[in-house]
Amino acid sequence: MRTLSAIALAASLYAIPAMSQVIFQVPDSDAARHEQRAQQDRANARAEHREAQMDAAMGNYGAAAQEQRDARHDWRAARNQDERARDDSTTVILGR
Repeated sequence: MRTLSAIALAASLYAIPAMSQVIFQVPDSDAARHEQRAQQDRANARAEHREAQMDAAMGNYGAAAQEQRDARHDWRAARNQDERARDDSTTVILGR
């Protein structure tokens, strides 16, 4: 796999004068793990939001407020995991 990547890099370096920009993006295991965690956090946030709606419908406003806080926390965690996944993906930009 590394040999193939090295060959692709060498070929693109050779062809750079003909191209304006080349972008290689290689996902790694950390990026995949962060993306999986972000999906789980989003699912948790949706579930907590539904629970908050049910609690509010039954008049249990204190529990609904707590569920909403938990949902917002999970949405923030999902955004953070998305950013980590983006940061952990290996990107090489050649050209301009």
